Amino acid sequence: MKQEAERAEKQLEHFRETMDRLMAASHVQTEYFGEHKKIEGYYQSRMQGQMLGCDRLMKQENLFGRLQLGYNPNRERVFLFANLKTSRYDTVASRYQKELKEYQQKTLLKGNNENRAYVSRYWEGASVLIEKRENKPWTRRSVASYLGRENMESLQKTLPFFVKEEEKKALEKRKSRKKELEKQIRQLRLEAGRQAAEEDREKLQEREQEIRELRREDTRGMYEENLLEAILIKKDASARTFLRKMNYAYDFQKKDIESYYRERKKTLGEVQAETEGDAERPEDEDE
Repeated sequence: MKQEAERAEKQLEHFRETMDRLMAASHVQTEYFGEHKKIEGYYQSRMQGQMLGCDRLMKQENLFGRLQLGYNPNRERVFLFANLKTSRYDTVASRYQKELKEYQQKTLLKGNNENRAYVSRYWEGASVLIEKRENKPWTRRSVASYLGRENMESLQKTLPFFVKEEEKKALEKRKSRKKELEKQIRQLRLEAGRQAAEEDREKLQEREQEIRELRREDTRGMYEENLLEAILIKKDASARTFLRKMNYAYDFQKKDIESYYRERKKTLGEVQAETEGDAERPEDEDE
């Protein structure tokens, strides 16, 4: 009985901490791609054909770590980069960093749309990059397949509002236990009534003590039930807010991004063609 109470208290403390983290201040800033701000903690290789740097479109700092929404003009893809706040410098391997031995690249395919996720090797699960291929708004389904993976802890920590299975199971268990308590209390009350009529004081006191213990457990359970429901409501609201801000950060400047990099690539292509032409021209031709 004592061990069960300790486990219940430990679990309750865990949910209190979850709620505290969800309620903690979170700083969000949307950024214009034209400022060409770099993705913090992200290393981009400069291999042939990858001359354009990634732009940061949004950054969110919270108690868990840092979330950044970026745009890769080379691949014309939007990606989400998640970092846990650790004491070590940590980054994530990009798509074209196979030559760097200190990184391990893992590619995960989600269905037929070929969404990809890359995980760093140095600090297991500390950094995750999710690249979105389809030109559609971000939804929970965009990251859902990665949330349960053991090597993607940073997503679970930085996007806690997308993970609700633990609270749902605990709430279902709590409601089931509440029904059991109500049934046990009714039964003990009937027994106490018979013992009162029989004037069996000793057994009557035992039944009353059992009823008080069950009521205390029920009171603690009501607090836990309310806490779990509050967590689920907060997670739903936080998820909707995050997705709305993330989609807005890209949508409001999407046309500007496409137009800018279309012209930029055209200019780079012309310069490259001119450079290659000069290199192939014989020296005596100028003479």
